[in-house]
Amino acid sequence: MTDREAPSHDRRSSAEFVGNRAILGAAFLGLTASMPATMFYSMGAFIGPLEAEFAWPRDSLSFAVTLLTIGVFLSGPIAGRLSDSLGAARIAAASLLLYGLMLIGLGYYLQSLVQLWIAYFVIAVVGVGSTPIVMIRPVAGAFDRHRGLAIGIALTGAGIAGFWVPLAATGLIELGGWRAAYAGLGISACVAAPLVYLGFRGAETDRAARQEVAATGMTFGQAARTMQFWALSTMAACMALGVAGLVVHFVPMFREMGAAPYKAAGLASLLGISSVGGRIAVGWLLDRISTAVVSFAILSLAAAGALLLYGFGLQFAAVAVLLLGFAAGAEVDLVAFLCARLFGQRAYGAIYGWQYSVFALGYGFSPLLAGRGRELTGSYDLTLVLSAIAILAAAFLAPLAGRRMVRAD
Repeated sequence: MTDREAPSHDRRSSAEFVGNRAILGAAFLGLTASMPATMFYSMGAFIGPLEAEFAWPRDSLSFAVTLLTIGVFLSGPIAGRLSDSLGAARIAAASLLLYGLMLIGLGYYLQSLVQLWIAYFVIAVVGVGSTPIVMIRPVAGAFDRHRGLAIGIALTGAGIAGFWVPLAATGLIELGGWRAAYAGLGISACVAAPLVYLGFRGAETDRAARQEVAATGMTFGQAARTMQFWALSTMAACMALGVAGLVVHFVPMFREMGAAPYKAAGLASLLGISSVGGRIAVGWLLDRISTAVVSFAILSLAAAGALLLYGFGLQFAAVAVLLLGFAAGAEVDLVAFLCARLFGQRAYGAIYGWQYSVFALGYGFSPLLAGRGRELTGSYDLTLVLSAIAILAAAFLAPLAGRRMVRAD
Protein backbone atom coordinates (compact mmCIF):
# COMPACT_ATOMS: atom_id res chain seq x y z
CA MET A 1 0.00 0.00 0.00
CA THR A 2 1.42 3.40 -0.95
CA ASP A 3 1.40 6.47 1.26
CA ARG A 4 -1.27 7.95 -0.95
CA GLU A 5 -3.52 4.92 -0.63
CA ALA A 6 -3.23 4.63 3.16
CA PRO A 7 -5.18 7.79 4.07
CA SER A 8 -7.90 6.81 1.62
CA HIS A 9 -8.14 3.39 3.24
CA ASP A 10 -8.33 4.98 6.70
CA ARG A 11 -11.09 7.36 5.57
CA ARG A 12 -13.15 4.51 4.12
CA SER A 13 -12.67 2.51 7.31
CA SER A 14 -13.72 5.41 9.53
CA ALA A 15 -16.67 6.25 7.29
CA GLU A 16 -18.03 2.71 7.57
CA PHE A 17 -18.16 2.94 11.36
CA VAL A 18 -19.38 6.54 11.49
CA GLY A 19 -22.14 5.92 8.96
CA ASN A 20 -23.36 2.83 10.77
CA ARG A 21 -22.86 3.87 14.38
CA ALA A 22 -26.61 3.83 15.12
CA ILE A 23 -26.90 0.25 13.87
CA LEU A 24 -23.88 -0.88 15.85
CA GLY A 25 -25.08 0.89 18.99
CA ALA A 26 -28.56 -0.59 18.71
CA ALA A 27 -27.19 -4.10 18.28
CA PHE A 28 -24.84 -3.66 21.26
CA LEU A 29 -27.63 -2.35 23.48
CA GLY A 30 -30.13 -4.97 22.34
CA LEU A 31 -27.72 -7.83 23.00
CA THR A 32 -26.88 -6.43 26.45
CA ALA A 33 -30.59 -6.63 27.38
CA SER A 34 -31.33 -9.69 25.26
CA MET A 35 -33.37 -12.67 26.43
CA PRO A 36 -30.55 -15.27 26.43
CA ALA A 37 -28.09 -12.97 28.19
CA THR A 38 -30.61 -11.95 30.83
CA MET A 39 -32.07 -15.42 31.45
CA PHE A 40 -28.79 -17.37 31.40
CA TYR A 41 -26.73 -14.99 33.51
CA SER A 42 -29.45 -14.41 36.11
CA MET A 43 -30.37 -18.05 36.79
CA GLY A 44 -27.60 -18.53 39.33
CA ALA A 45 -28.95 -15.65 41.41
CA PHE A 46 -32.52 -16.99 41.35
CA ILE A 47 -31.78 -20.63 42.25
CA GLY A 48 -31.22 -19.93 45.97
CA PRO A 49 -34.34 -17.78 46.59
CA LEU A 50 -36.62 -20.07 44.57
CA GLU A 51 -35.23 -23.14 46.31
CA ALA A 52 -35.74 -21.51 49.71
CA GLU A 53 -39.33 -20.40 49.07
CA PHE A 54 -40.69 -23.39 47.12
CA ALA A 55 -38.25 -26.20 48.07
CA TRP A 56 -37.68 -26.99 44.38
CA PRO A 57 -34.51 -29.06 43.78
CA ARG A 58 -31.64 -27.39 41.98
CA ASP A 59 -31.50 -29.83 39.08
CA SER A 60 -35.19 -29.19 38.42
CA LEU A 61 -34.59 -25.43 38.52
CA SER A 62 -31.70 -25.82 36.10
CA PHE A 63 -33.96 -27.71 33.72
CA ALA A 64 -35.70 -24.38 33.06
CA VAL A 65 -32.54 -23.23 31.24
CA THR A 66 -32.56 -26.40 29.14
CA LEU A 67 -36.15 -25.66 28.13
CA LEU A 68 -35.04 -22.13 27.30
CA THR A 69 -32.48 -23.45 24.81
CA ILE A 70 -35.02 -25.86 23.31
CA GLY A 71 -37.36 -22.91 22.81
CA VAL A 72 -34.60 -21.00 21.03
CA PHE A 73 -33.81 -24.01 18.85
CA LEU A 74 -37.44 -24.42 17.76
CA SER A 75 -38.24 -20.75 17.19
CA GLY A 76 -34.86 -19.38 16.05
CA PRO A 77 -35.23 -20.16 12.33
CA ILE A 78 -38.72 -18.63 12.36
CA ALA A 79 -37.39 -15.41 13.91
CA GLY A 80 -34.68 -15.30 11.26
CA ARG A 81 -37.22 -15.62 8.45
CA LEU A 82 -39.39 -12.91 10.00
CA SER A 83 -36.44 -10.53 10.21
CA ASP A 84 -35.71 -11.20 6.52
CA SER A 85 -39.28 -10.29 5.54
CA LEU A 86 -40.40 -7.73 8.14
CA GLY A 87 -37.06 -6.20 9.12
CA ALA A 88 -34.89 -6.55 12.21
CA ALA A 89 -36.22 -3.33 13.79
CA ARG A 90 -39.76 -4.62 14.24
CA ILE A 91 -38.84 -8.14 15.30
CA ALA A 92 -36.09 -7.13 17.75
CA ALA A 93 -38.13 -4.38 19.42
CA ALA A 94 -41.28 -6.50 19.70
CA SER A 95 -39.30 -9.40 21.11
CA LEU A 96 -37.58 -7.26 23.76
CA LEU A 97 -40.90 -5.74 24.78
CA LEU A 98 -42.82 -9.03 24.96
CA TYR A 99 -40.26 -11.00 26.91
CA GLY A 100 -39.72 -7.99 29.20
CA LEU A 101 -43.44 -7.84 30.01
CA MET A 102 -43.46 -11.58 30.69
CA LEU A 103 -40.59 -11.19 33.16
CA ILE A 104 -42.38 -8.33 34.92
CA GLY A 105 -45.44 -10.53 35.36
CA LEU A 106 -43.58 -13.71 36.29
CA GLY A 107 -43.55 -12.94 40.01
CA TYR A 108 -47.32 -12.51 40.09
CA TYR A 109 -48.33 -15.89 38.65
CA LEU A 110 -45.45 -18.25 39.47
CA GLN A 111 -46.70 -20.90 41.89
CA SER A 112 -45.36 -24.24 40.67
CA LEU A 113 -42.25 -25.73 39.10
CA VAL A 114 -44.18 -26.63 35.95
CA GLN A 115 -45.21 -22.99 35.60
CA LEU A 116 -41.55 -21.98 35.81
CA TRP A 117 -40.64 -24.46 33.07
CA ILE A 118 -43.49 -23.26 30.84
CA ALA A 119 -42.59 -19.63 31.49
CA TYR A 120 -38.95 -20.12 30.50
CA PHE A 121 -39.93 -21.95 27.34
CA VAL A 122 -42.47 -19.29 26.31
CA ILE A 123 -40.04 -16.49 27.19
CA ALA A 124 -37.52 -18.14 24.86
CA VAL A 125 -40.06 -18.26 22.02
CA VAL A 126 -41.20 -14.64 22.33
CA GLY A 127 -37.71 -13.37 23.19
CA VAL A 128 -35.81 -15.15 20.41
CA GLY A 129 -35.96 -11.98 18.32
CA SER A 130 -33.56 -10.36 20.79
CA THR A 131 -30.85 -12.97 20.13
CA PRO A 132 -27.96 -12.50 17.68
CA ILE A 133 -30.17 -14.19 15.06
CA VAL A 134 -31.94 -10.86 14.57
CA MET A 135 -29.60 -8.38 16.26
CA ILE A 136 -26.60 -9.23 14.08
CA ARG A 137 -28.50 -9.18 10.78
CA PRO A 138 -28.38 -5.36 10.32
CA VAL A 139 -24.69 -5.30 11.32
CA ALA A 140 -23.73 -8.03 8.85
CA GLY A 141 -25.63 -6.21 6.09
CA ALA A 142 -24.33 -2.72 6.83
CA PHE A 143 -20.63 -3.55 7.20
CA ASP A 144 -18.37 -4.98 4.53
CA ARG A 145 -14.71 -4.02 5.00
CA HIS A 146 -14.91 -4.37 8.80
CA ARG A 147 -17.75 -6.85 9.15
CA GLY A 148 -15.83 -9.17 11.48
CA LEU A 149 -14.81 -6.39 13.86
CA ALA A 150 -18.31 -4.86 13.81
CA ILE A 151 -19.91 -8.20 14.69
CA GLY A 152 -17.37 -8.65 17.48
CA ILE A 153 -18.10 -5.19 18.92
CA ALA A 154 -21.86 -5.77 18.80
CA LEU A 155 -21.56 -9.14 20.52
CA THR A 156 -19.55 -7.68 23.39
CA GLY A 157 -22.94 -6.39 24.53
CA ALA A 158 -23.87 -9.96 25.44
CA GLY A 159 -20.49 -10.37 27.15
CA ILE A 160 -21.02 -7.25 29.25
CA ALA A 161 -24.40 -8.66 30.30
CA GLY A 162 -22.41 -11.39 32.02
CA PHE A 163 -21.11 -8.63 34.32
CA TRP A 164 -24.16 -6.50 35.01
CA VAL A 165 -27.00 -9.06 35.00
CA PRO A 166 -25.81 -11.20 37.97
CA LEU A 167 -25.00 -8.07 39.98
CA ALA A 168 -28.36 -6.46 39.20
CA ALA A 169 -30.31 -9.63 39.90
CA THR A 170 -28.51 -10.21 43.21
CA GLY A 171 -28.92 -6.59 44.29
CA LEU A 172 -32.62 -6.51 43.46
CA ILE A 173 -33.18 -9.81 45.27
CA GLU A 174 -31.58 -8.37 48.40
CA LEU A 175 -33.69 -5.21 48.13
CA GLY A 176 -37.09 -6.60 47.22
CA GLY A 177 -36.92 -10.36 46.69
CA TRP A 178 -36.84 -12.51 43.58
CA ARG A 179 -40.13 -11.08 42.25
CA ALA A 180 -38.67 -7.56 42.19
CA ALA A 181 -35.54 -8.89 40.51
CA TYR A 182 -37.49 -10.50 37.66
CA ALA A 183 -39.48 -7.27 37.27
CA GLY A 184 -36.33 -5.15 37.21
CA LEU A 185 -34.73 -7.27 34.49
CA GLY A 186 -37.96 -7.12 32.51
CA ILE A 187 -38.06 -3.34 32.74
CA SER A 188 -34.53 -3.12 31.33
CA ALA A 189 -35.66 -5.07 28.25
CA CYS A 190 -38.71 -2.84 27.80
CA VAL A 191 -36.56 0.30 28.00
CA ALA A 192 -34.15 -1.08 25.40
CA ALA A 193 -36.93 -1.97 22.94
CA PRO A 194 -37.70 1.53 21.50
CA LEU A 195 -34.00 2.45 21.37
CA VAL A 196 -33.20 -0.68 19.37
CA TYR A 197 -36.13 0.03 17.06
CA LEU A 198 -34.92 3.56 16.33
CA GLY A 199 -31.33 2.43 15.76
CA PHE A 200 -32.29 -0.31 13.31
CA ARG A 201 -35.13 1.61 11.70
CA GLY A 202 -32.75 4.17 10.26
CA ALA A 203 -30.98 1.40 8.37
CA GLU A 204 -34.19 -0.06 7.03
CA THR A 205 -35.50 3.28 5.73
CA ASP A 206 -32.38 3.34 3.57
CA ARG A 207 -33.49 0.05 2.03
CA ALA A 208 -33.09 1.25 -1.55
CA ALA A 209 -29.41 1.95 -1.02
CA ARG A 210 -28.88 -1.57 0.37
CA GLN A 211 -31.28 -3.42 -1.91
CA GLU A 212 -28.58 -4.66 -4.28
CA VAL A 213 -26.50 -6.09 -1.40
CA ALA A 214 -29.51 -7.66 0.30
CA ALA A 215 -30.63 -9.32 -2.93
CA THR A 216 -27.37 -11.20 -3.45
CA GLY A 217 -26.67 -14.61 -2.06
CA MET A 218 -28.55 -17.85 -1.51
CA THR A 219 -32.02 -18.71 -0.34
CA PHE A 220 -32.30 -20.97 2.68
CA GLY A 221 -33.07 -23.94 0.45
CA GLN A 222 -30.03 -23.32 -1.74
CA ALA A 223 -27.78 -22.98 1.31
CA ALA A 224 -29.17 -26.15 2.92
CA ARG A 225 -28.16 -28.15 -0.14
CA THR A 226 -24.49 -27.28 0.28
CA MET A 227 -21.85 -29.21 2.19
CA GLN A 228 -20.69 -26.01 3.89
CA PHE A 229 -24.10 -25.43 5.49
CA TRP A 230 -24.06 -28.77 7.31
CA ALA A 231 -20.36 -28.57 8.09
CA LEU A 232 -21.05 -25.23 9.77
CA SER A 233 -23.98 -26.72 11.72
CA THR A 234 -21.81 -29.58 12.97
CA MET A 235 -19.00 -27.17 13.81
CA ALA A 236 -21.41 -24.96 15.80
CA ALA A 237 -22.79 -27.94 17.74
CA CYS A 238 -19.29 -29.28 18.54
CA MET A 239 -18.10 -25.85 19.72
CA ALA A 240 -21.07 -25.48 22.06
CA LEU A 241 -20.87 -29.03 23.41
CA GLY A 242 -17.15 -28.72 24.04
CA VAL A 243 -17.01 -25.31 25.71
CA ALA A 244 -20.32 -24.61 27.49
CA GLY A 245 -20.23 -27.49 29.96
CA LEU A 246 -16.75 -26.56 31.15
CA VAL A 247 -17.70 -22.89 31.53
CA VAL A 248 -20.71 -23.70 33.72
CA HIS A 249 -18.79 -26.20 35.87
CA PHE A 250 -15.58 -24.20 36.33
CA VAL A 251 -16.18 -23.33 40.00
CA PRO A 252 -17.09 -26.83 41.29
CA MET A 253 -14.33 -28.29 39.08
CA PHE A 254 -11.70 -26.02 40.60
CA ARG A 255 -13.01 -26.72 44.11
CA GLU A 256 -12.54 -30.45 43.52
CA MET A 257 -9.01 -29.78 42.29
CA GLY A 258 -8.24 -28.22 45.68
CA ALA A 259 -8.89 -24.50 45.17
CA ALA A 260 -10.41 -22.46 47.98
CA PRO A 261 -13.85 -20.97 47.21
CA TYR A 262 -12.47 -17.48 46.58
CA LYS A 263 -9.68 -18.76 44.34
CA ALA A 264 -12.11 -20.96 42.38
CA ALA A 265 -14.42 -18.01 41.75
CA GLY A 266 -11.47 -15.80 40.82
CA LEU A 267 -10.21 -18.30 38.26
CA ALA A 268 -13.69 -18.65 36.76
CA SER A 269 -14.05 -14.85 36.56
CA LEU A 270 -11.15 -14.72 34.09
CA LEU A 271 -13.61 -16.11 31.57
CA GLY A 272 -15.43 -12.78 31.25
CA ILE A 273 -12.27 -10.86 30.47
CA SER A 274 -11.05 -13.33 27.86
CA SER A 275 -14.47 -13.75 26.22
CA VAL A 276 -14.83 -10.02 25.60
CA GLY A 277 -11.25 -9.88 24.35
CA GLY A 278 -11.93 -12.89 22.15
CA ARG A 279 -14.86 -11.23 20.44
CA ILE A 280 -12.91 -8.10 19.55
CA ALA A 281 -9.69 -9.85 18.60
CA VAL A 282 -11.33 -12.54 16.50
CA GLY A 283 -13.50 -9.98 14.75
CA TRP A 284 -10.41 -7.95 13.88
CA LEU A 285 -8.59 -11.06 12.63
CA LEU A 286 -11.51 -12.23 10.50
CA ASP A 287 -11.27 -9.03 8.46
CA ARG A 288 -7.59 -9.69 7.71
CA ILE A 289 -6.80 -13.41 7.78
CA SER A 290 -8.38 -16.53 6.32
CA THR A 291 -11.50 -17.52 8.26
CA ALA A 292 -10.41 -21.16 8.28
CA VAL A 293 -7.03 -20.26 9.79
CA VAL A 294 -8.56 -18.06 12.51
CA SER A 295 -11.20 -20.67 13.40
CA PHE A 296 -8.73 -23.55 13.51
CA ALA A 297 -6.25 -21.62 15.65
CA ILE A 298 -8.80 -20.38 18.20
CA LEU A 299 -10.46 -23.78 18.60
CA SER A 300 -7.17 -25.66 18.80
CA LEU A 301 -6.05 -23.37 21.61
CA ALA A 302 -9.36 -23.96 23.43
CA ALA A 303 -8.88 -27.73 23.15
CA ALA A 304 -5.38 -27.27 24.56
CA GLY A 305 -6.95 -25.41 27.49
CA ALA A 306 -9.22 -28.36 28.30
CA LEU A 307 -6.26 -30.76 28.09
CA LEU A 308 -4.18 -28.51 30.36
CA LEU A 309 -6.87 -28.82 33.03
CA TYR A 310 -6.96 -32.57 32.54
CA GLY A 311 -3.22 -33.03 32.73
CA PHE A 312 -2.09 -30.37 35.20
CA GLY A 313 -5.15 -29.25 37.19
CA LEU A 314 -4.76 -25.96 39.02
CA GLN A 315 -1.14 -25.51 37.91
CA PHE A 316 -2.21 -24.03 34.56
CA ALA A 317 -5.86 -23.32 35.38
CA ALA A 318 -5.60 -19.58 34.71
CA VAL A 319 -4.10 -20.17 31.27
CA ALA A 320 -6.74 -22.81 30.51
CA VAL A 321 -9.61 -20.48 31.47
CA LEU A 322 -8.22 -17.70 29.31
CA LEU A 323 -7.90 -20.03 26.31
CA LEU A 324 -11.40 -21.47 26.75
CA GLY A 325 -12.87 -18.03 27.42
CA PHE A 326 -11.28 -16.69 24.26
CA ALA A 327 -13.10 -19.41 22.30
CA ALA A 328 -16.34 -18.88 24.24
CA GLY A 329 -16.30 -15.24 23.17
CA ALA A 330 -15.48 -16.06 19.56
CA GLU A 331 -17.95 -18.87 18.84
CA VAL A 332 -21.02 -16.83 17.93
CA ASP A 333 -18.86 -14.34 16.00
CA LEU A 334 -17.43 -17.11 13.84
CA VAL A 335 -20.83 -18.54 12.97
CA ALA A 336 -22.34 -15.12 12.23
CA PHE A 337 -19.40 -14.07 10.05
CA LEU A 338 -19.34 -17.35 8.13
CA CYS A 339 -23.06 -17.19 7.38
CA ALA A 340 -22.62 -13.78 5.75
CA ARG A 341 -19.43 -14.77 3.94
CA LEU A 342 -20.68 -18.07 2.57
CA PHE A 343 -24.35 -17.44 1.85
CA GLY A 344 -24.80 -13.67 1.44
CA GLN A 345 -27.63 -11.44 2.67
CA ARG A 346 -30.68 -12.70 0.78
CA ALA A 347 -31.79 -15.12 3.52
CA TYR A 348 -29.22 -14.27 6.18
CA GLY A 349 -31.76 -14.24 9.00
CA ALA A 350 -33.16 -17.66 8.16
CA ILE A 351 -29.75 -19.25 7.60
CA TYR A 352 -28.13 -17.75 10.68
CA GLY A 353 -31.30 -18.50 12.63
CA TRP A 354 -30.80 -22.20 11.98
CA GLN A 355 -27.07 -22.16 12.72
CA TYR A 356 -27.48 -20.18 15.95
CA SER A 357 -30.32 -22.46 17.05
CA VAL A 358 -28.12 -25.53 16.63
CA PHE A 359 -25.41 -23.77 18.64
CA ALA A 360 -27.92 -22.82 21.37
CA LEU A 361 -29.19 -26.39 21.63
CA GLY A 362 -25.65 -27.66 22.15
CA TYR A 363 -25.04 -24.90 24.67
CA GLY A 364 -28.11 -25.94 26.64
CA PHE A 365 -27.31 -29.64 26.83
CA SER A 366 -23.54 -29.39 27.36
CA PRO A 367 -23.74 -28.48 31.10
CA LEU A 368 -26.13 -31.39 31.70
CA LEU A 369 -23.78 -33.80 29.96
CA ALA A 370 -20.79 -32.42 31.86
CA GLY A 371 -22.59 -32.87 35.16
CA ARG A 372 -23.69 -36.36 34.18
CA GLY A 373 -20.10 -37.32 33.37
CA ARG A 374 -19.05 -36.08 36.81
CA GLU A 375 -21.75 -38.15 38.50
CA LEU A 376 -20.86 -41.32 36.60
CA THR A 377 -17.09 -41.20 37.11
CA GLY A 378 -16.65 -39.18 40.31
CA SER A 379 -14.42 -36.58 38.61
CA TYR A 380 -14.34 -34.17 35.71
CA ASP A 381 -11.60 -36.04 33.84
CA LEU A 382 -13.93 -37.70 31.34
CA THR A 383 -15.74 -34.40 30.76
CA LEU A 384 -12.45 -32.60 30.05
CA VAL A 385 -11.27 -35.24 27.57
CA LEU A 386 -14.59 -35.41 25.72
CA SER A 387 -14.79 -31.61 25.64
CA ALA A 388 -11.32 -31.41 24.09
CA ILE A 389 -12.34 -33.98 21.46
CA ALA A 390 -15.50 -32.03 20.60
CA ILE A 391 -13.57 -28.75 20.28
CA LEU A 392 -10.92 -30.40 18.10
CA ALA A 393 -13.66 -31.84 15.87
CA ALA A 394 -14.95 -28.28 15.40
CA ALA A 395 -11.41 -27.10 14.63
CA PHE A 396 -10.94 -29.69 11.87
CA LEU A 397 -14.34 -28.83 10.40
CA ALA A 398 -13.39 -25.14 10.19
CA PRO A 399 -11.51 -25.37 6.86
CA LEU A 400 -14.49 -27.12 5.26
CA ALA A 401 -17.10 -24.83 6.80
CA GLY A 402 -15.08 -21.73 5.88
CA ARG A 403 -14.46 -22.58 2.24
CA ARG A 404 -15.57 -19.63 0.13
CA MET A 405 -18.55 -20.26 -2.12
CA VAL A 406 -19.89 -18.70 -5.28
CA ARG A 407 -23.07 -16.99 -4.19
CA ALA A 408 -26.26 -17.64 -6.08
CA ASP A 409 -28.28 -14.62 -7.23
